[in-house]
This record gives sequence, C-alpha cells and structure tokens, in this order.
Amino acid sequence: MKPQSNQFSVAASSIGLFLLLFFCACSKPVTKPNVDLYANSPASFIPADLKSGIWFWGNIGPIAYYDRDGHQVGNGTEAAREYRFAEVDGKGRFEFTQYLGMRNASNCVTEIFTTKKGTVVFEGTDKLTLYPVEGSFRTIKKGCVGDGTNVRKADANELQPETLLWELKEFAGSAVLYIYLETDTAKENPLFVYSYSE
Repeated sequence: MKPQSNQFSVAASSIGLFLLLFFCACSKPVTKPNVDLYANSPASFIPADLKSGIWFWGNIGPIAYYDRDGHQVGNGTEAAREYRFAEVDGKGRFEFTQYLGMRNASNCVTEIFTTKKGTVVFEGTDKLTLYPVEGSFRTIKKGCVGDGTNVRKADANELQPETLLWELKEFAGSAVLYIYLETDTAKENPLFVYSYSE
C-alpha cells in the first residue's frame, strides 16, 4: 500500500492536469473584440514575458467522496483560474476564466464557470489594472434538486476595474506569476501564484 501523502499528491497532480487540459480544450485564443465595447476602455502594452501562453492556478479540496463500493467519485471542492494576455492593434487585452466545482455527500455537483474579458493597463514595473468590458457566468447542477444550467451575462457592478500588483519569479526552472492586492506593497501575501503553460 502506498503512503497516503503520495496518493494525495498523485490525485492532486491528476486533477490539476485534468483542469489544465479542460481549460486548454475549452479556451479559445484571445480574438479581436467587439470594437464598441473596447473603444473607450484604457489599454497599454503587455510586457513580453506575459504576452503568450496561459497563466494557470488550480487546487482541490482535501475532502473526497466515495461510492458504496469504495470508488472515489470526486473531491468536495475543485478550483481553477487562468489569465491570457494579448495585444490587439497594439492595445493590451486580457481574458480571465475561473472554474469552481463543489460536491456533497449526496453526490450533488455544482460547477460555476466565470469568464471576463477586457483591456489591461500595466503601470511601472509591478502594477496592472484590469478593465473588464464583458463577462458571463454559467452554473451547472447535476444530481441535485433543481438540476440544470443557468447562464447569464455579467452586469455593470461585476465589471468594475481591479488594480493588482504583480511580479514574475522562477520556481523549479519555470516562470510563475505572483498576484497581490494593490495595498500589499511589500508583496508578502500573494492572492494567487500562477504557473505558465503554452
């Protein structure tokens, strides 16, 4: 029998790989947006180190659920986030995607997908402001009371600008993107640490 920490490590790696592949398969490249939405939104260049690929973060919760035969049916929580940065006509654009999955002991699964797209302004060497101009939310329930899919567009309150601090570091030979609150000027408490994938 393998030690439990190795089983968790293998499970975490497997789910992280699944979520990365899921986002890669479902993600479309940043395309030329609807001009009307983006025309008056602030934008700047994208730093070369951030311009290509996907910046990805994923995590699974420590609680797992099993069927009556002892087969694991899934974890209590799963989460993944990704950013893509690109330039369209020399102006910075971003696309943000987030996945949250929740499962309970009755095997009711709720999945929430969030997408926001917009422009981005990079200031100095470590500040960025995201200006979302469009977005959507999709909730899927399976095995629950009230199964089904609900899709809605983001409203103006959910598309507010957000200013963050950022820095690139290297870990195990790979670039990682640290994101901080704007007020964390000492960069001590990262909100998320994103890995890079092409």
